[in-house]
Amino acid sequence: MRKIILFIHSSINGVVTGDPSEDKTNWAVWRNSAGIEEGSQYLLKIFETADTILLGRGTYEDLSRKWPNTRGSSLGDKINNAHKLVVTSARPHENLKWGEFEAPKQLTGSNIEEQIKDLKNGDGGDIVIFGSPTLVRSLANANLIDEYQIVMHPVVVNVGEHLFDNLNEQKEFHLVDVKTLKVGSLLLTYRPAKA
Repeated sequence: MRKIILFIHSSINGVVTGDPSEDKTNWAVWRNSAGIEEGSQYLLKIFETADTILLGRGTYEDLSRKWPNTRGSSLGDKINNAHKLVVTSARPHENLKWGEFEAPKQLTGSNIEEQIKDLKNGDGGDIVIFGSPTLVRSLANANLIDEYQIVMHPVVVNVGEHLFDNLNEQKEFHLVDVKTLKVGSLLLTYRPAKA
């Protein structure tokens, strides 16, 4: 079975976006750039088993403007050449693109959770989500995320969305690993506790 792995950057108080009144996809306004670079090496490790990226609509629109222009980096090559799936809810996007690379496919309709379960049971490598907090919350509510890798930066932010806002119920996790990054950030790896 394919795993769904979340990789996301967070403040100490759980904020994972930028300021919603400006550009909420720009969480980089509060992060430490050295921590981003080191964290990117761990994201690259996920691609040793992952071949598919799952994105929410807003994150797709942000990343599709940036990543296809990234050339010459191992992470850029992995991201640009991975299969991409964009969850677009009930309103399909007319023309998804990813620069000169393979265009993303859409998951749309009222049965997104079932479609993702089918993906997990299908052929292929693991599936990685980075960013996409709205999608993450939906998948967490449906118990479809197998591993949470959170780069926690040493900063508290007073605006932005929290990763686990609006969950339907309490979620229990097991700590799998902690790595201390050189800049004082932590890479925390959790898996859902089995009932």
